[in-house]
Amino acid sequence: MKTIAQIGSDRLNNVLVRDKNESPAKLINILKSELNNLFNSYVELDDIIDIKMITTQGKINFEIKIKAVRIKEYGKVAN
Repeated sequence: MKTIAQIGSDRLNNVLVRDKNESPAKLINILKSELNNLFNSYVELDDIIDIKMITTQGKINFEIKIKAVRIKEYGKVAN
């Protein structure tokens, strides 16, 4: 029979695992919003920004795909 401490530890572990699994989706949504705002300043976007988060050997890689119709005029360089 498990002790109260073991039950509490198991519950905490379950909560932490669930948070880790939900967190990437939240992060990706925030990144999409921020990148959408950034790129809309420079290009006319053709599609929704696609972000994939891949974790390997404790490191996180992001694959970001952005399709644009055209580059907007965003300033001129003075001579």
